[in-house]
Amino acid sequence: MGSSNKEILKELLPLIRVYKDGTVERLVGSPIVPPSPQDPDTGVSSKDIVISDNPSLSARIYLPKLTQNQKVPILVYFHGGAFCVESAFSFFNHRYLNILVSQANVIAVSVDFRLLPHDPLPAAYEDGWTTLQWIASHATTNDDNNTTTHPEAWLLEHADFAKIYVGGDTSGANIAHNITMRAGNEALPNDVKILGALLCTPFFWGSKPIGNENVEEHENSLAIKVWNFSYPDAEGGVDNFRINPCAQGAPSLATLGCSKVLVTLTGKDEFRDRDILYHETLKKSGWKGELEELFDAADEPHAFQLFTPESDDAKNFVKRLAAFLV
Repeated sequence: MGSSNKEILKELLPLIRVYKDGTVERLVGSPIVPPSPQDPDTGVSSKDIVISDNPSLSARIYLPKLTQNQKVPILVYFHGGAFCVESAFSFFNHRYLNILVSQANVIAVSVDFRLLPHDPLPAAYEDGWTTLQWIASHATTNDDNNTTTHPEAWLLEHADFAKIYVGGDTSGANIAHNITMRAGNEALPNDVKILGALLCTPFFWGSKPIGNENVEEHENSLAIKVWNFSYPDAEGGVDNFRINPCAQGAPSLATLGCSKVLVTLTGKDEFRDRDILYHETLKKSGWKGELEELFDAADEPHAFQLFTPESDDAKNFVKRLAAFLV
């Protein structure tokens, strides 16, 4: 029977459709591609790894061309896709991380966190934290004490555990923010700390329109639909602190658990005013870290750097990220 004859249980257009028989149609996204032992364009190597068996959690890890014993920073990366489409193994993310890893000279761990509809939030946040714990567990100096499940040789040989970054695009940047907030209150193994958070057009929203947000259409905005679909039982709805970190009663951003932050914007991004507000709120919060100037990546739609990496704007964007990841 074709999907056109099946009964729809719920849908979030233009992204995803869920049928009553349990099947799911992801309506946008790029195809899954294999890792590259050595990418011909960048020289970056990648492979797929297991982080956890319960819950089942995997990632794609990227290694730039390095000399023996060379240590480099780690970027824990969360892809965009409204918590319901794309993956760590899809073409757009794979191509983008090859470029970023090559330019920034970092190891990247691209997390294949659990997606909707089978795993609503906070599953993706939990997967982010599990990944951080797993990475930090590699940092012991005593091999006898290394109890890491699924130890990863590239991390053991080449990771500088004093330089751990978390980052992502749109909904992935939302995950990065939320696990960095958690790191401000909870210790990671081996007393590992997050050095920096890289938030590219992060997905933040709220019940009341701000800035240039459309007042008439606000309640029907895709952002609200995505959040309600993603986290139907979130306390406070779209003013929950995980989506509206500037909401009244949200935990103070002064507790953000890292030493430096870079927030990027684009001219055509619907979250632009939210991200400016986040930057201003962090600046005034009393947070002790180093807040970089907002980086405005020209008059582009959000996540443009994944779709048009050859453009001058995308090249400048990656250059700015690489300058931060040191």
